[in-house]
Amino acid sequence: MSVLWPRLTASVAAAMYVEARRGTLRPSDSHPAQIFAPVGGRRATPSEVADLASTVRQLAERFGFPDRSEVTSRIAFDRAAVPLIGTKLDLSWSEAASRDVWSFLALVALPDVTSWRFGTDNVERWVASDPNRHTWSRLWWQAVVFEGDLALLAELTESDLNQVFERRRIGGDPRLACAIARAVVSRTIGGEGRRDIIRDVTARVRRRLAWADMYSLEASVLDSVISGFVDESIRRIRVS
Repeated sequence: MSVLWPRLTASVAAAMYVEARRGTLRPSDSHPAQIFAPVGGRRATPSEVADLASTVRQLAERFGFPDRSEVTSRIAFDRAAVPLIGTKLDLSWSEAASRDVWSFLALVALPDVTSWRFGTDNVERWVASDPNRHTWSRLWWQAVVFEGDLALLAELTESDLNQVFERRRIGGDPRLACAIARAVVSRTIGGEGRRDIIRDVTARVRRRLAWADMYSLEASVLDSVISGFVDESIRRIRVS
C-alpha cells in the first residue's frame, strides 16, 4: 500500500519559508498544520518521518553536512540520495505530484539539510512550485525515471538533467527520457558539447511529439529514432 506523507498548504509553507530565511526552523517529525490526502494509502507515522530524515542526514554527513561544502560535494550528495529517496518514499505518482508533500519535507522534516544543499535564497527549493526545482521532489523523480540505470544518471550533469526534466512531455516519460540520455551520453564521452546537443535533441523530440506518438514505440524503435535525432543534432552543431 502506498504511503500518504504529511502536507503543508501553500500559505503555511510560505510563512515557514520566512522562518527558514531567518534561520529559526528546526527539524521535526510533524507539524500542527499538516494535512494528509483523504484517500490513496495509509498515513506515514512520525517515526517514519523521523527515520527518513535521519537516514538522509547520515548520508549528507558523508558529503560534508552540516559544514559548508563545495558544490561538487553537494551534487555528489544528490546522486547518492536518489536511490535512498526513491526507496524511502513509497509514493504513487499522484501523491508525488502534490507540491504540499515536498514542502513538508523541506520545511519540517529536513530544513537543515535543505539549507545546507541550496541555502535559503531560492524559495523554489523550499516551497514546491516546480517539481524539477524543489530540493527533494526532483530527486524522487530522478529515481523513478532512472530506476535500474543509476549508472546512466551518474553520467549526467545538473545542466543535462535540467534540459531533460524541464521539458515535462519528455521528463515525465521514463522510457523517452532514458532513451535521450543513453543516446547522448554514448556519443559525448567526457561530456564535451553535451549541453548544446541535449538542447537540440529535446527540441527535435518536442517537434516530433506535436504530431507523432513516440510513447507507444517499442524500445528498440524508440532508441533508433532518438539515436537518429542525436546524430542529426551533432552534425548541425558541428557545421554551425
